[in-house]
Amino acid sequence: MNISRTDRIRACSWDPLRVFILFLISLAGLLRADVEKECFVHFRDGISVETQQSVENKYRLTEIRSFLLTRARLYAIGEGNASTVIPNLGREPSVKFADHNRRHSLQSISLNEPRLNDQWYLKNRGQSVNNQSGQSGADVGWVSALDRYNPRKKRVVVSVIDTGISADHPELTDQLAYMPAEVSGTDGIDDDGIGFIDDKYGWDFIDNDNDPADLNGHGTQVAGIIAAHSGNRVGMSGVAPNAVILPMRVFNEYGGGATDDRVLSALGYSISGGVRIINLSLGKGSAFSYPIQDALYNLERDYDVLMVCAAGNGDYYGRGMNLDQSAFYPASYLGNAILSVASTDQNNELSPFSNYGKTSVDLAAPGSNMLVPDLSRKRSYFENFERGLSGWTVTGSSNSLGKPWQTFDDERGNRWITDSAYDSSGGLLQYTLNTESYLTSPVIDLARMKSPTLGVRIYHNLARNFFLFSYDLLHIEVAVEGSPSWESVGRIYGQSMRGGSYYQFDLSRMEGKQVRIRFRLVTDNYRNADGVYLDDFEISGVSSFNGGNEEYTFVNGTSFAAPMVSGVAALLLAQRPELSVSEVRAILLQSATPIAGLKDRVVSGGILNARGALELTDRQKIFLDEGWHYHELPWVYSPADRMWNFLSIGNARLLRYNPESREWNDSNPNMLLGKWLFHAWPHLYASTENAWFTLQGTSEIPAWRGKNRSWHFFDSELDSWRMSLAPRN
Repeated sequence: MNISRTDRIRACSWDPLRVFILFLISLAGLLRADVEKECFVHFRDGISVETQQSVENKYRLTEIRSFLLTRARLYAIGEGNASTVIPNLGREPSVKFADHNRRHSLQSISLNEPRLNDQWYLKNRGQSVNNQSGQSGADVGWVSALDRYNPRKKRVVVSVIDTGISADHPELTDQLAYMPAEVSGTDGIDDDGIGFIDDKYGWDFIDNDNDPADLNGHGTQVAGIIAAHSGNRVGMSGVAPNAVILPMRVFNEYGGGATDDRVLSALGYSISGGVRIINLSLGKGSAFSYPIQDALYNLERDYDVLMVCAAGNGDYYGRGMNLDQSAFYPASYLGNAILSVASTDQNNELSPFSNYGKTSVDLAAPGSNMLVPDLSRKRSYFENFERGLSGWTVTGSSNSLGKPWQTFDDERGNRWITDSAYDSSGGLLQYTLNTESYLTSPVIDLARMKSPTLGVRIYHNLARNFFLFSYDLLHIEVAVEGSPSWESVGRIYGQSMRGGSYYQFDLSRMEGKQVRIRFRLVTDNYRNADGVYLDDFEISGVSSFNGGNEEYTFVNGTSFAAPMVSGVAALLLAQRPELSVSEVRAILLQSATPIAGLKDRVVSGGILNARGALELTDRQKIFLDEGWHYHELPWVYSPADRMWNFLSIGNARLLRYNPESREWNDSNPNMLLGKWLFHAWPHLYASTENAWFTLQGTSEIPAWRGKNRSWHFFDSELDSWRMSLAPRN
């Protein structure tokens, strides 16, 4: 019986002894979180070599390695352990800090997450989700993809440029990427030198600080699709078990604020942070920007980074647009640095709201009725006035009878608070001219929540005259308890829709304070009308998760199709980190599941296919590309990539092909000196010799690949270059 190479590899991975050893290793990791015989030490600037050596000798430290992004060095501890040595090192005047070498565990993948059944886009059996039925098999093949998933890279960083992230959501708590030099550095210092201080876990480009907390929810939802914890037996699972999120906040709590300079800064930050996948889910789009188009050209030419973009959610009426005819940015920017994504539903059909384009939208992915993690929004105060005005105070009167604000029951039995209820005969009152009255809340505590918001339903019929510039106004105001000064948070004029309109007002500047809210009705001397009616007064805000509290919601939009693609791209880079993102992009398009209805709607003609993408990934051959010329050994220049690359051929064997005998014969490795043209590794053609050569290694042959900015080695079994994950001295 013939056994394929893939079968041999898979058989080896299930060797009982190997499984038992891995079990012991994982058990040891659970029992002890740190490497107890190792520690990091960062010596202060300016100390002498003698002083450093004195400390090393005192604690019997032997240096293991140094690092690019931190001046802390890793040491082996000759006597004692990290728990006892580190506190003593921290008291040495010459030591800036000492720390543990902490272990990190691989996230497990569970198909028993409680709400996995609601994630139809991962496994669609035709089940009803959120009262919507679907077609069996209309998913991305995620569950079957796990059969092939054997990641070599433990953490793949995905940059999410959005509204930030709720880092304390149970699905995302352990899914944050970090900047190594900042985490191990000194507070108040730009340790990694990229222009941001203490940016340990991303950056907030709205408030310009190191806390990209999500006050809107969109960024948390996007991040959850990519990297929600897939083995904590809570809620749902992310597409990419080995992905971690580097959050960048460029939108405020209302979804605004994302200027070109903030987006450009976030792109630059992503590159500086070593990110290879960027998710930018702009659902409404923006105008064409020359600087951003220029940046994307440079991104494609000089960096190994892919930006996944949402194709957009249609026109004013929510109907999908053809982007071949009407551009939508950023999805319509030119170049292959971006991959634009349309949305499909539970039946493998294009979502009605989704933009499309046979030449301008690359791929489709699920984006309708998507289960996602959400912010923890807690209500701190609610009043529906069913018990009257308990705790509220009124000042002045706005009606002809001099009556204060009072309750009013409509024909449906719903109770409101109004400035002008009934006259003496039971008829409806109108407010009077030139009057002012106040309705003031009791004290409301805004502690323990972020970005507090006032929500209230208001029916209003307020007189106005455009030509006379006459407007009767309802002012909504807030004051800190004990302060006589009131600040405006909004004002209402004109007439609302029948049944009242629901309004929200920002109270974020009062965060953490005790406040009162008041409604102040001010009229002029031209006309009068029915007045205002209030109901369902609510104060809520973004709060921390605690205990078993977790929030989820269902969402729709191409904003949520894009992170599906970002997640599968992260799967591919975990499986084969040596892939360039241009290769990842090609694999995603080539492996798409063909759908008749998408043939003329997206470039690939199909829907994201995780299983098919992993299959192509496993078969992908990685070369030191065609068309590369040797200049001065060992440096190689690739004109296609405009990058220098390094090949070490020590202990290499050079074979020359004899076309007459049809045999390979040994040749002098010095023949590599000069200008050689690569065609397909390990075969080389020397134009000066008019002959083919092949290079074989008697030991590992390392090569620096400029496109990935990392070391590779040639895997003869796979006939492919593989990324070396071990650090090189």
